Amino acid sequence: MKKFLHTGIQIALMVTGIWVGVQATASALPGQSVQEAEAWMQAHPTLRAEPRERLSIRRNDTPSRRYTFHGSVFGPGGGSGESLLLRERSSDPVMVRSEKFTLVDLISGVSITRLEDALRTLYGAEIYADYRRSQTVMVYSPGRPEDRGTYRASRAQLSEGDIFAYLIEVSPNPDGTIHTGGVTVMLKDDVPALQLALRNREINRREFEEPTSEPSVSQPSTIRDLRNLRR
Repeated sequence: MKKFLHTGIQIALMVTGIWVGVQATASALPGQSVQEAEAWMQAHPTLRAEPRERLSIRRNDTPSRRYTFHGSVFGPGGGSGESLLLRERSSDPVMVRSEKFTLVDLISGVSITRLEDALRTLYGAEIYADYRRSQTVMVYSPGRPEDRGTYRASRAQLSEGDIFAYLIEVSPNPDGTIHTGGVTVMLKDDVPALQLALRNREINRREFEEPTSEPSVSQPSTIRDLRNLRR
């Protein structure tokens, strides 16, 4: 029983680091090897990955409050199994190209501010400052076409800083409240591939907006910069 309680407390503390903003300094980021990323995730005071977890972590505070963290050897634009096989055959170490964390809070909701606080907690002040300085590259809505222009529309924003690129995604409920959101930190080299993938997928559905274009209606789902939604 004591062991069970101790494990529960540990998990709660790990998740608390995400929600209340326990500060940590990043020492492994996209662009470093898989082995370096795994070591960082195991040593990180919030993530505390176990060896068997490799690049993926799932943590639950309660059934209604949880987060995930996942590192990938591909950028968000995707990649092929063949390219991964070629990398593994190479003498060069396999590189992590993107890392994504997702927050779910069915009680208090997930705001842009909470996502930003989680970014600062996981990656430290330098990366957070780079994100805050980043310039919007693309704003789009990956959800259903019938939801576009309403509070139900999913919202996503790709921005580019001096160090990394960042993809923010939020998924509103039918009433406009947001319980799920995520941030991807990625190599800037992979931005063109992601832009092309998004254009190919979205432009035919008219769910893509250039950051320089005017929003079609004055709803939060079409705001040019999601960071205006901080609260």
